[in-house]
Formats: sequence, C-alpha cells, structure tokens
Amino acid sequence: MQIFQSRYTCMYILLDIISLRIPHTGTMARFGYLVVSILVLYLHDTSGAPAGTNDQSSVSIEQRVTVLERTIHELQTQNMQLVDCVMNVSSDNNETVKCARAIITAGLSFGRQVMFFAQLNHHLSNVAVEQVVVFENVVTNVGNCYSGHTGVFTCCKSGTYFFSWVIDLTAGHRVNTQLMVNSSSIAYNRAGDENYHSTGSMSAVIHLDIGDEVRIMINYRHPVSSLIRGEKASSFSGFLIQ
Repeated sequence: MQIFQSRYTCMYILLDIISLRIPHTGTMARFGYLVVSILVLYLHDTSGAPAGTNDQSSVSIEQRVTVLERTIHELQTQNMQLVDCVMNVSSDNNETVKCARAIITAGLSFGRQVMFFAQLNHHLSNVAVEQVVVFENVVTNVGNCYSGHTGVFTCCKSGTYFFSWVIDLTAGHRVNTQLMVNSSSIAYNRAGDENYHSTGSMSAVIHLDIGDEVRIMINYRHPVSSLIRGEKASSFSGFLIQ
C-alpha cells in the first residue's frame, strides 16, 4: 500500500487531523485552518521527498502525522503573531511598513533556516552615540532577514537566536556598543586601548518574535573622532537555534 500516493489523500488526512485537534469555531476560522492545510500540503509537495511504500520507507504514518501536527501548530502560532501585528498597527507609516515587512518575510522564510553574517568594509569615523553600526558587506543571509542597508536584522521566524558581533578599533580610541532588540539594550561590548589596536566581542542568546528588530548601536565613544575599523575586521552575525 502506498503512503501519501496523491496530494488529495494527504489533504484528507491533514483535514482529519485538524478536525480532531482543533475545536470547531466560526466560518472564517475554519477557512483559515483550510488555508493552513493547503500551505502545509504545498510545503510537503515541494520538499522533494518522493512518495514511499512500506518497503521503500521506514517512516511510519504515525511519524508523518506527528510532523504535520507540529507544522500546523507552528503555523497557528505564527498566524496569531501576524494577526496581533495587524490589529495593533498604528497610523504611523513606519509601524505599518514594519508590520508589512514582518508578514512578507515570515511567509518567505517559513520552514527555512535563518542565519546571517555581515562585515564592515569601510572605516567608520567620527562615530556618534546612538548611531547604528551598519555592517554593509553581507556574506551570508539565509532567510533574507538582515539588511546591509540599515544594519537591522528583522526576525522573520520566531525562536531562540544566537548573535555575536566584533568591533575593531585604532589605538587611542574607545567605543562601547550594545545589542539592541527593538528599544531594549540586551548586551554590551567594550573595546579600546591607549597604545594598540584593540578588538571587543560579545555574544547573546535571546528569544525573538516575528517583527522584532536587532541592531548594534554605539552608546559611548572617546574621543569624539573615534574610528571603528572596517576592512572586514568588524562583523555582526546571528542564526536561529530552534
């Protein structure tokens, strides 16, 4: 007997799961669940995994059902966060753009890994307090959630993330930077030496929700003419753990 021989069989099984696991609500809610079902089916069809038989695959129907249930739960969680984003959006154009970007990036990145690595190519001179450090040379950007134009990582998939950044300075300069999540400071990085080039680095593990923004911001520098070295000596990276 073939397992998931056709997409229609897969859809019926998935709809049965939903009807058993999710209480019946209004028409719009049931329509939403149907959309989720079709999306999961699409992801299943495009995953490249061929339909197997009992002899060809050791994966049981129960295991496949478990995977589908887990995917449905993740979609429901993501959907609630996006609905919350839309319902609480203000008349501020910036908030509207941020919400729209979160919806688009969430849709594009679902089911994918998220990771990025960016470097500072040119020197930053006369840096200012509260200036965002824009690491413009994007080497890796799986999920396309980091912007080399703004220096901001926008969370496109909820989960626990690891971030790390390195700041390289010329002799006689001191610069402190901080990892910002939206408007909150999460971690500090201090670098500087009177006589030698110096490097400061810091890491953090934090939970993010869709639409959260992460950036590296300067919170202290001395002297006013302080310079952060580029030439790929300063960098910013992060990835989704789970």
